[in-house]
Amino acid sequence: MSSSTIQQAALTARDAHAALLELKKLVDCAAQKIRAAELEIVGMAVGRAQVQDPLRVLRAAAQTLQSPALDAAISEARAKVNNVVALQMAAGAK
Repeated sequence: MSSSTIQQAALTARDAHAALLELKKLVDCAAQKIRAAELEIVGMAVGRAQVQDPLRVLRAAAQTLQSPALDAAISEARAKVNNVVALQMAAGAK
């Protein structure tokens, strides 16, 4: 594999990694919201006072999972990972 191909592969892999980190950030945000709702629901189950509205928190998590930003992050991560794979396959065929 030539030096320029290796450099291109490294840059492409870095871009794919950055895209996956952005996707992870969005998923982690939704997971935190769902965890907060879970804690609220458990609080209701054990009769804890001052329980907020778990449905509101669940709706916020659902909105995060249905957001165009999440769809875009998934598409971008998928495309960039596929670019890395394609580049590596092309380099291996040479």
